[in-house]
Amino acid sequence: MTTEPAAEGVIKFRLDFSVGAPLDDAITADLRRWHRRLRGAGLIGRDPNRYGGLAYGNLSHRLPDAGFIVSASQTADVADPTPAQFTQVHAWDCQDNRLRATGPAPPSSESLSHAALYDADADIAWVFHVHSPLLWQQRHALRLPTSDPDIAYGTPAMAQALAALRRTHPDHSLYAMGGHADGLISVGRDADATGMALLGMLERVADSGAGDEPLHRGGTPVDRA
Repeated sequence: MTTEPAAEGVIKFRLDFSVGAPLDDAITADLRRWHRRLRGAGLIGRDPNRYGGLAYGNLSHRLPDAGFIVSASQTADVADPTPAQFTQVHAWDCQDNRLRATGPAPPSSESLSHAALYDADADIAWVFHVHSPLLWQQRHALRLPTSDPDIAYGTPAMAQALAALRRTHPDHSLYAMGGHADGLISVGRDADATGMALLGMLERVADSGAGDEPLHRGGTPVDRA
């Protein structure tokens, strides 16, 4: 089926989606493990008092020769995810705002941004999109590369902006989405490094009292991987 939804909080790209069987347990094991950890830290999930009650956050993993696996739309609040909460993206066109996927449910509304980051850097194997008011509000003090605040989430412009941030700041692992309140992206070569970049920074900022001074060590941004 082909869908072209446009409302806030849902898929905005043109989606060619086919219902398919869940992926094997082993292929989604690390994504499910980090889903639980990030949900426990409040970085993904659902809160009736935030974002109109919509679920927030999504994770993906590049496959060796078959696109990538990404969280299904509106599944971030699932406490104990199964492979049925993940979908395989086979092909995409960021310029044409189009994506093709197969799985138990449609892919996350941010899938095009994940795709653009994979296109931008062949070394990226994991992309975690989370929401943290604490880190996002400190993004300038933390010197996080940040996209233009006029660029909305789930759009080709956001996908292109994130790809540009990666190309111009390849030594960072964390990026802020200026036009997507509380939105952050972590990228990495392995799941644990990608997740710990978020959890480690969250812990440091919380321990610091979220002051105005940039959190640096020896002149190197703490988000450098």
